[in-house]
Amino acid sequence: MLKTTIKCHLLALVLWFWLPPQPAVAEIQPQLIERPTLVWCLDHFPYFHEYDISDTPTGPSVVLMQELADRAGFKLSFTPRTNLARCLKLMEQGEVDLMSNLRYSDERSQFMYLLPYSNNVAESLFMRKADQRLIDSKTQLRSLTLATLRHYLYNPATMALIAEESRHIAQVDSIEVALEMLLRKRIDGIVAPTISTTEAINAISSYQQRFKIAPLDFSDDTPDNIHLALARNSPNAALKSLLQQHLKAMIDDGTVARLIRNPENRPDVKELKLQQP
Repeated sequence: MLKTTIKCHLLALVLWFWLPPQPAVAEIQPQLIERPTLVWCLDHFPYFHEYDISDTPTGPSVVLMQELADRAGFKLSFTPRTNLARCLKLMEQGEVDLMSNLRYSDERSQFMYLLPYSNNVAESLFMRKADQRLIDSKTQLRSLTLATLRHYLYNPATMALIAEESRHIAQVDSIEVALEMLLRKRIDGIVAPTISTTEAINAISSYQQRFKIAPLDFSDDTPDNIHLALARNSPNAALKSLLQQHLKAMIDDGTVARLIRNPENRPDVKELKLQQP
């Protein structure tokens, strides 16, 4: 019996020297959970998000999205400059995760979760500064040939007007194309987002003092927010509630209002409105 006990002690002693030391419980580090990467598809939308001299977009929408990523705990990745129609198709296929600055439509809601975060984007009628016509009523638009942005959703009142006057309207792919058409007198006016079009005018020196904003009021009393979109087919679609939660916090603490400013307060917009012949 004594021999058996001695053998057991010797075996235990050998195993103690042979086995590698085990860390104390307090020394065991938990594995870090890797943050998911969400791909944001975006075009060139002057002021809000722009691709100018680099592959990285700039603008208040970019700052807002980066803030949301920090708060919600995900990595934000950008596509190269991609036109609106292509972004919408990629969202439908679940190839990208996010879009921003979108208005709601039933068609879009079929393949995107649309999370509201700001008031609707202001719209204006842009004309050549030398055009002597004073356009301050929507009925006067029937005498004009206009350009609108393809795949861009305007406020409901403007969309109804576009549908009614479609035979007088050319759809173009960008604000820059529309401005060139207006300058060359191929059209009489552009119905477009106020801030983005003003930014596009300011970006080109030859456009200075060539355009104006007509006194026509395109505002609509109907609530019509812009939204952050999350693709329903995205592998990260389960993050919807988390994004919604942090987006609401950014609205409540004033972050969204601070970044997305009212265009009426911009001196360059006021100047274009004053440039009547």
